[in-house]
Amino acid sequence: MKKKNDTIETIIGKDTVVTGNINLTGNILVYGKINGDISTNGTITLAATAQIHGQLTGEDINIGGSIEGNVQALDKLILGEKATLNGDIKASKIVIEDGACFEGSCFMNMDNTSK
Repeated sequence: MKKKNDTIETIIGKDTVVTGNINLTGNILVYGKINGDISTNGTITLAATAQIHGQLTGEDINIGGSIEGNVQALDKLILGEKATLNGDIKASKIVIEDGACFEGSCFMNMDNTSK
């Protein structure tokens, strides 16, 4: 079993607003606002202050803030207790904590053999 990299290579600060798509190969932690898509082969973590208007694609996705857009996690998606997601989910594993809000469709892909 391959060990996942927990190192955060990119941080978007709370007072930062990004307009445009972000493509990276590592992990990203977002406190600010992004008007665009985020795509990585690593983990995407959205803090409670994060606001995203775009699509998310990553290995694991942890949502603590709000997102308007579709989410695709190749492995696990976690909607935290303060998360708000208005969009569709595609993931192998899904955790929805008490207090999270989700409006959209959900598709679980059980054929993920990349672990």
